Amino acid sequence: MTASERILGFALPTVRIFLGLVCFVNGLNWFFKIITPYPSMWDFVHFMPPPDIVGALIENGILFHLVKVVELVAGIALLTNRFVPLALVVSMSVTVIVFIVDVFRPEFRLRAFLMGSGTLAMTLVMLIAYLDHYRPMLAVKARPNPDPARPLPADGGAFAANFGRLLKPPFVPFAVLSMLVGLVQVGWLAVMIAQYITDPQPISALHPLQPRVESPAH
Repeated sequence: MTASERILGFALPTVRIFLGLVCFVNGLNWFFKIITPYPSMWDFVHFMPPPDIVGALIENGILFHLVKVVELVAGIALLTNRFVPLALVVSMSVTVIVFIVDVFRPEFRLRAFLMGSGTLAMTLVMLIAYLDHYRPMLAVKARPNPDPARPLPADGGAFAANFGRLLKPPFVPFAVLSMLVGLVQVGWLAVMIAQYITDPQPISALHPLQPRVESPAH
């Protein structure tokens, strides 16, 4: 076993667990408040969501619920090591949006930058680690299979092979860096959960929100 294989043998399962914890905690907090700075559905019973893209998703009613269900289910899949390639692909749509919202916000916030970029980095590491499961998707010219019960051999061809060779040199340092960032993320989440346990506060205690106005009865 080479040094790179030993490093990845430790780093990849660790990144998977860290990513699973981050997804699980973020999804769980929406339904059961455990972190003050993160939005929960219970924060907006008597208050309006903030006037931003996250607030618009929350006020929509169903979209933010779906986002958090995806995070929660993906977290469980990663932590239990079940359906990991599928969970990574499904959660990637949420991860990219979170990255954009957290990193490219008008004001810089270290926690948001770390959580958004760190989660994307860990997801990319896991996607590379499970590249063999996605190689058929990289086929330049794919053909349909008229019999779904009979699998056809598919490996993505030369493009997939060249893409894999391109990813190999930076993979080990990228995996190690993502593991370290994931450690910081999980530690930060643990601190925020401990703070909430000792002093449970709604998000409105940190960010002023507009109270909901009751519609007049007719």
